[in-house]
Amino acid sequence: MGSIISRRIAGVEDIDIQANSAYRYPPKSGNYFASHFFMGGEKFDTPHPEGYLFGENMDLNFLGNRPVQFPYVTPAPHEPVKTLRSLVNIRKDSLRLVRYKDDADTPTDEEAKPRALYGVEFTFDSDARVAITIYCQAFEEFSNGMALYSPKTPALVSETVYYKRGVSQQFTLPSFKIDFSEWKEEDLNFDLDRGVFPMVIQAVVDEGDDCLGHAHVLLAAFERHVDGSFSVKPLKQKQIVDRVSYLLQEIYGIENKNNQETKPSDDENSDNSNECVVCLSDLRDTLILPCRHLCLCNSCADTLRYQANNCPICRLPFRALLQIRAVRKKPGALSPVSFSPVLAQSMDHDEHSSSDSVPPGFEPISLLEALNGLGAASPGLPSAPLYDEINFSGSLSGESRQLSSPDHSGDSGGQKSKVSKSPDSQDSFSP
Repeated sequence: MGSIISRRIAGVEDIDIQANSAYRYPPKSGNYFASHFFMGGEKFDTPHPEGYLFGENMDLNFLGNRPVQFPYVTPAPHEPVKTLRSLVNIRKDSLRLVRYKDDADTPTDEEAKPRALYGVEFTFDSDARVAITIYCQAFEEFSNGMALYSPKTPALVSETVYYKRGVSQQFTLPSFKIDFSEWKEEDLNFDLDRGVFPMVIQAVVDEGDDCLGHAHVLLAAFERHVDGSFSVKPLKQKQIVDRVSYLLQEIYGIENKNNQETKPSDDENSDNSNECVVCLSDLRDTLILPCRHLCLCNSCADTLRYQANNCPICRLPFRALLQIRAVRKKPGALSPVSFSPVLAQSMDHDEHSSSDSVPPGFEPISLLEALNGLGAASPGLPSAPLYDEINFSGSLSGESRQLSSPDHSGDSGGQKSKVSKSPDSQDSFSP
């Protein structure tokens, strides 16, 4: 797909149109983006040709093609944004296929294809009752802000399974089997022109009128191996909150290295620390956009924006800095120590100290503790029970964001979380 931004020697940023040829928007008539956007309390004109400020234009193909009303009030400049509550999350790295072996796999006719029956399993977290459905070879439509999926045939959709709230719940449905012997090669992968998703896992919150418009969607494709076996690979994840869709993306450098099963090698030590890569003392709490490297403390980030415009990790030019701060409830005199992290964010123009904007009854803590538990910063303390995914969303002066905590990814780099994107806002974030 290529990189969106190509930087010339003179320091001029140029949009690579050819690299984004798969981008379907803007439509034949009109534009996808508005004529302006707000960031850091200021108004800016949309560049031409229009481009997604903090992501790739290709990502817009996974969002709806109709505008939706943004349901939140624009926060005042220098005011920390309010978080969005994400009620359900599927851990994409837990998604896998399970091969079923039975007599049906052996065809009675020598000319018949052997059946390849697979089931789907994954782990998910939910703060509410949730209804999970699997669709195969499905088309996507949006109605009133919610995604609706229609498979080619009724046999390609599973029954809806209901789960109560809980952490690290395992999804398995032996009654729904995918027979890849009946699939064509083009059905295994997502084709933008055909608009058919090989597999969609939709988890809709089912808690009555109070939680209408909340869902989580995982889009996936399949891969055939030389030995005839099949595997599944996630494509994108969507978080739908209050009928507004957000794309989840990775944040690099946010996971708890002390909890990794594999010990990093000496060559990786420089990338596995939780300290700021500039001062090497304070903990990282500032995200660089659009490359999404969480590698700076707030103090160094404030200095960097006046001295350079390149990410110290990948050297790509950055457009904004996003500070992520966390607080927890102070323990009462007779109450046990509690650990209820609340994530907030402020823009790069916010020059308040870390103790500012802390709600009454709360105290600031490190981002590492908020996402991974008290044991992340203090190995002697038992790790507090936390959800594997903590989603939050904020705004660049009215634009929505979401952040997701470390997803135990198997991809190279090892330091990943998630960020969400919405077409209503030029960027939105989510771990």
